[in-house]
Amino acid sequence: MITPSPIRIGTRKSALAIAQASQVAEAMGVKDSHGLITMVSSGYKIAGPLHEQGGKSLFTKELDADLLRGEVDLVVHSMKDVETPLQEGLEIAAIPPRLDPRDVLILKSNIDLKNTRAPITIGTCSLRREHQLKFYHPNISVTPCRGNIQTRLQKYANGDFDGIILALAGLTRMGIFNENRIDGIDAHLELLDVHSFVPASGQGALAIVRRVDDKRFDNLLQKIHHPDSFLAIQIERSVTEALNLSCHDPVGIYAQIEGATFSIHAQLFKEQRLIEKKVQGLLKNQEKTIKNLIAEILFEAEV
Repeated sequence: MITPSPIRIGTRKSALAIAQASQVAEAMGVKDSHGLITMVSSGYKIAGPLHEQGGKSLFTKELDADLLRGEVDLVVHSMKDVETPLQEGLEIAAIPPRLDPRDVLILKSNIDLKNTRAPITIGTCSLRREHQLKFYHPNISVTPCRGNIQTRLQKYANGDFDGIILALAGLTRMGIFNENRIDGIDAHLELLDVHSFVPASGQGALAIVRRVDDKRFDNLLQKIHHPDSFLAIQIERSVTEALNLSCHDPVGIYAQIEGATFSIHAQLFKEQRLIEKKVQGLLKNQEKTIKNLIAEILFEAEV
């Protein structure tokens, strides 16, 4: 089959976004003959917490608009930034193998988080991470920390915070996480347990989005598509949508696929109270299992 040329791949202009799109293009086998089209999204232009300004869709909506207008053929997003549901006319065409979804706590080496009562300041703009941190470590003070990976690492290096939290997958894709250290950063790193600090829906995964009527690149997309990752993300997004959750809600949802079975771990903070549920089931019964999980969460949220 002759591949249409060139494939115009849309991406944000941050170093991480370009690295992700380049890795996708290379995996598709089109890196040398096809181009990336970059833009600066509203998410980086707006000051203050994202949940007060429209949420993480600010990182994706302009690229999705370009895609709908036919100015690009595919776009590559961090999965956790993709709104639920997608804009009409668009679909997730492929999800490559998901990387480790854990968060990384980057902390000054002289601080023992578990054995100190001194005030500790952690930089993050994630409501989920803020609530999880304060739940497990009440002595922590959280301060807003916006910007791309390099900006946040520089703020930490400048002494603005005692620590920051970043997604391990982003550091890995940037190529700066090596043997439990970050290149050029003096810090103690703690990989946060996925069952205590449940990650955001889609964390660690990428989404390749296309127009629903454009099937020209199916042969290339199949080269990078990972069915189990795709299914796990579908489950996470279905829970998020059923609970009518958004970036305004401090919530972690993580699904895993193991053969014919699956599991879901959900953490939802309602004010200062943690609602936590875990379920396991057969994939063939997933609709019923998810429905029961939703009912349990909603019931406890109303108590």
